[in-house]
Amino acid sequence: MRALYCEEGDLSLRLDYPQPQPRPGEALLRLRMAGICGTDLALTRGYKDGVSLVLGHEYVADVISAPGHESWVGQRVVGEINTACGHCARCSRGLVTHCAERRVLGILDWDGALADTFLSPVANLYPVPANVSDEQAVFTEPLAAAYAVLRDMPSDAGERMVLFGDGRLGQLIARVLAAEGFDPLLVGRHAAKLAVAAAAGIRTQLVSSAAEIRSHAEYDVAIDATGSAQAINDILACLRPRGVLILKTTSAQTTRLDLAAVVVNELRIIGSRCGPFPQALAALAAGKVDPRPLISARYPLAQAEQAMRVAAQAESLKVLVIP
Repeated sequence: MRALYCEEGDLSLRLDYPQPQPRPGEALLRLRMAGICGTDLALTRGYKDGVSLVLGHEYVADVISAPGHESWVGQRVVGEINTACGHCARCSRGLVTHCAERRVLGILDWDGALADTFLSPVANLYPVPANVSDEQAVFTEPLAAAYAVLRDMPSDAGERMVLFGDGRLGQLIARVLAAEGFDPLLVGRHAAKLAVAAAAGIRTQLVSSAAEIRSHAEYDVAIDATGSAQAINDILACLRPRGVLILKTTSAQTTRLDLAAVVVNELRIIGSRCGPFPQALAALAAGKVDPRPLISARYPLAQAEQAMRVAAQAESLKVLVIP
């Protein structure tokens, strides 16, 4: 079969990749549509050392085989990306997305969805509601990550929110916050991307320098979706004392963090990763969030390498791959 393989940063579309065989508890899925994520791009830039696997973790697919779980066969599904052993200390405490033995679809020790077929634990799958199109459903994983902002936000955080980063994830977070009754300000460096958000009724501001970021008023909550480690200190400077910074993006870069300011101002820093699939699917089915305006381009799997190059361009939002 065809599969987009990343071998320590080097990409290639392999045409003779072995088709996986599901074991009990696993499902063999046929790809209907996949989205390219910032993490996919980061893996090609050295975010994790020694990565050699098929990329892709945002998908909608059909179940074609599920030993011991035949009722799933033929269903259109999306799926969570973290595997869990179910017996380690973290799993026993309910921290299944942080399982000590976890593997992560398309990211860590589990081949991903940018292929004709791929595997998922049956336990990770969710049926897609009939009124949700493939172009909506393919956003379920990143939309769930956007909803995690609300899950992870302290109850006393406050409502004055500023969101930095006008890319794929930042756009989704802004839409989620707006759909749930907040009025976030989305700050970014790309006028065309901010225009997409503004068309959805989101307040936006174009900046061109770190000084402009630091000049913002004191906010209760700042959310980082920039993908740039260098931006963190500037974003921290936008918070009021005891304000909250929620970090949503990963980066291969390192940076020096001004911990004195964190202590003196009693700031709270929260890492936020994967989120609730049921909430994301419910929002899509109810029409609360429509991610389709974020689609920049569509490519067949045969042109997956080109799709990755286009997704890496500054002006791109979501690039989809269709078999």
